[in-house]
Amino acid sequence: MQPSRNVILVRSLPQAGTPVLQRLVEAAQTFLGIPKGGVRAVTIQAGGEGADSPSVTHVWLVGPDAAILHHTLLHRREELSHLLGVDVVEVGVGECGGESDAPSTTAAHLESCEIGREARYSVVDAESTAVVGPRMRFGCGCRCGGRCERCATRPPPPVHTCTYRTCLNGGRCFPTSEGVRCACPLHTASPTCKVLMRHFQGDESIGSWTWVASIPPCPEVHISLEVLTTSQNATLLYSGPDHLGLAEPPPPGSSSREVLLLELRSGRPFLMLDLGGGPVTLALTASYSLADSTWHRLDVIWKDELVEMVVDLCSGGSIHGASMKVTDDPTTRPPPPVPPDAHTCRGAARLPPTARTLNYQRPLQVGGMAHPAPSHDTYGWPEPIRAYPLKGCVRNLRVNGEVGVFTFFFFFLGAGVLSSGSVPGCAAAECPANSPYCGSYGRCRVEAGAARCECDSGWTGADCSTRTTPSTFHLHSFVRLALSFSPLGYTTSISLRFRTRKADGDLVVLSSEGGGDRFGLQLSGGRACVLLQLHPAPPRTLCLAHVQLADGRWHRLHAARYGSATFLTADDGDGDLYNASVSLKGRQLLEVDREAGVVLGGASRQGDSGASASQRDFHEGCLDDVRISSRPVPLPPALNRTAWARVDEARGVGVDCEAPPACGNVTCRSPLTCVDTWRSYHCGCGEGRVMEEGSNLCQALDQCDHRPCLHGGTCLAANTGFTCSCLSGYGGRYCQLQGPGAASLKLSLAGLLAVLVWCTLLLLLVCAVLLHQHHRRSALRRGTGDGKESTTPAETKGHVSPSPSDCHAPYLLELRLLAPPRGNRPASWSTNPNIADVDVLQVDAASVTSSVEERTQQQQQQENPTHPTNRANPSQGSLSNPSSAVPAEEGEAAADKQEAERSGCDDLRNYAYEGGGSSPGSLSSCLESCSGNTKFLGGFREVAHMLES
Repeated sequence: MQPSRNVILVRSLPQAGTPVLQRLVEAAQTFLGIPKGGVRAVTIQAGGEGADSPSVTHVWLVGPDAAILHHTLLHRREELSHLLGVDVVEVGVGECGGESDAPSTTAAHLESCEIGREARYSVVDAESTAVVGPRMRFGCGCRCGGRCERCATRPPPPVHTCTYRTCLNGGRCFPTSEGVRCACPLHTASPTCKVLMRHFQGDESIGSWTWVASIPPCPEVHISLEVLTTSQNATLLYSGPDHLGLAEPPPPGSSSREVLLLELRSGRPFLMLDLGGGPVTLALTASYSLADSTWHRLDVIWKDELVEMVVDLCSGGSIHGASMKVTDDPTTRPPPPVPPDAHTCRGAARLPPTARTLNYQRPLQVGGMAHPAPSHDTYGWPEPIRAYPLKGCVRNLRVNGEVGVFTFFFFFLGAGVLSSGSVPGCAAAECPANSPYCGSYGRCRVEAGAARCECDSGWTGADCSTRTTPSTFHLHSFVRLALSFSPLGYTTSISLRFRTRKADGDLVVLSSEGGGDRFGLQLSGGRACVLLQLHPAPPRTLCLAHVQLADGRWHRLHAARYGSATFLTADDGDGDLYNASVSLKGRQLLEVDREAGVVLGGASRQGDSGASASQRDFHEGCLDDVRISSRPVPLPPALNRTAWARVDEARGVGVDCEAPPACGNVTCRSPLTCVDTWRSYHCGCGEGRVMEEGSNLCQALDQCDHRPCLHGGTCLAANTGFTCSCLSGYGGRYCQLQGPGAASLKLSLAGLLAVLVWCTLLLLLVCAVLLHQHHRRSALRRGTGDGKESTTPAETKGHVSPSPSDCHAPYLLELRLLAPPRGNRPASWSTNPNIADVDVLQVDAASVTSSVEERTQQQQQQENPTHPTNRANPSQGSLSNPSSAVPAEEGEAAADKQEAERSGCDDLRNYAYEGGGSSPGSLSSCLESCSGNTKFLGGFREVAHMLES
């Protein structure tokens, strides 16, 4: 149960029956759709009683989510009044600024007040009953002013306990040795799985709107958002009174008159702002319409009695248009820089002297209005509010407390907000199905109608699957690059990864020829800063004042400039990790020196000895994945050239980012061990272990108990964490990404039937081939088993022609016939040079010759007993000397025998592979004919006899 800061002010009206307090709690539970007991009343406090006014009662409620409870009751305030039978004056308003004990009805910023409980108790007489409860005390918390600096967002201390609010929008929380972490679904932003984009349907019948937190009541406010729409007329932002307004016009200067309205009229932005001193309007006559289905940025800033509105940071079009697209041609040069026309992209107006803050605190309505617009005559506005719903998307809605001093924060646009006719995400901004696959470490981006992969910091390649190689910068180190492209004169960006424990140093500096203009990233006192100098103006810096980044961890930095406006983002870019300064004054162009204007790790200078050294030296640190205007540039010594730049000079730079061990001489008290944290250490439980609460023991951290794998993935525990085994179609560390395998799951019915038909035909074809081979082998076995041999007319001359079945040669063993050895020595084994690791039998050529001739004579005697060959000497016509002088008939027989030998018939291959070409009878003939010095492989005779039988 989360305490709610909501205060309901009601004017009591007598009514019998169920007590008002009980009906209030039941109505709140019904509106939120939660069971009984989900909402409870904390206390009731009377206040504002007077002779001329009825009594006013304050009721404090608690519920599961304070923001949702606040917005729901406020949205249904009229219905709530009818259900309770009382007049609900206000919801979510408390006193902030008064020091008296009695609550005040003055409107104030809900998020800026601290509520505490006093030691005294309050008693409220409700006629037949009395309600007793603690008195509540209001105090100023994170308001704007000098003492509010303590309220700036800080990284929360490491906690190892997950709550239902730790991870948003379906994220899974799991503990680590460094605190809890979220496994975030696709299209959400870490570390808490925020959704920063929302789609509005633009349906006038049901309304299209979303409520987010109110704008802080600060004298200096900067609101920015990006919009993609086709609506020529639409309400973008509204904060002000609703249709249940005052019956009479409020007095001048009253907070009830205050309003903020930002809308599109004929595709151009229109602003109306009233901070209590009277309304001020701004209308820009931009040269192009914002209703063109591309992303456009709007900035609204008020401070020092001046309000300003800027479109697309005066870049001349969408800030994500073709001018920012990475091209494949490194020789492409942009057109000559032309200063933008400030009259069409920027407008300003003076505010009345008494106008300071937007005090009438109501939820900021995005994309439309939940209720009909109030009458403009009642509040003294110059014209009525049209309240057209938006059809399109809004993303990256930010607001800060004070420009350049206090924290920017995102408005969450995902689940858990009060809305109608809108859903999280934006289908128009998603990549089409045929887009390139960007892997687990890349994101598909649609810019200027084209989809491309944008790799996460530290990854590169077409599918973002290759790690980049960092470089270590030692003392007096630097790298000078020569660019092969020209960055745009009006806009430039720098992004990189770095780690260090040194508090000061230049990371990257871009400069013009001569060094008069500079733009770069640097560390100052451990804080990241962006430097911009456009001569003759003095240099200006914009820093992340509340975040220390020199902690030895890897951090991501991104700096961008649009003219003289600068932006700085670290890591996920929320809270203190983002800062901006939109000041479009003076010179706006910076032409970077392509040959010597890019320096990494410190500005190089010539020393007394003529050698190069560096100023503002960045040392004992590492840089990785440096990109200039989204183009990757090389980091030596691992890489000296890319398509966009080459290394011109480098000093004191080493490969990778290793550090000497820090735990060599460190002893920690048991059970703690020394943990090396890159150039530093601490005593802890080590990776995969945490300190057990309430004891001094380290326990293993089983992260799989928290089910961190998304989309049905299986968690597999490891020594230093876990891995996810993803289902088909999903990938990524937490199975949060849709992989290329998912395309097979999106086939239409016709496509699925076509695949099944082709698979069936392929299966039938394979079966037919196998059946044909089976019949052929059966026929070969029957032919050889009957002992039938095909003959040719040449057999009338007394020799046999080898049959095709007998000449079928296997591919494993081969009988090699060699020349007769000198003397009588046994046969030897050798390896066939044509067959790897196969031993073959070497036999005496004389014995082979005699065996062949004996077989031939036996066959001739069976077929033609009167043939002259039967009476010939078998020893004549030796194979070892085919050129010997013999009779013509014997010479012809010898040639036939040599041909039979070359054809490989009746050799060991046929005997070893029964059924492949020789009959079982051939095995017996082999055993009988192969004699003399012949040696067989082990077990050959037994196998032959078995096959023969």
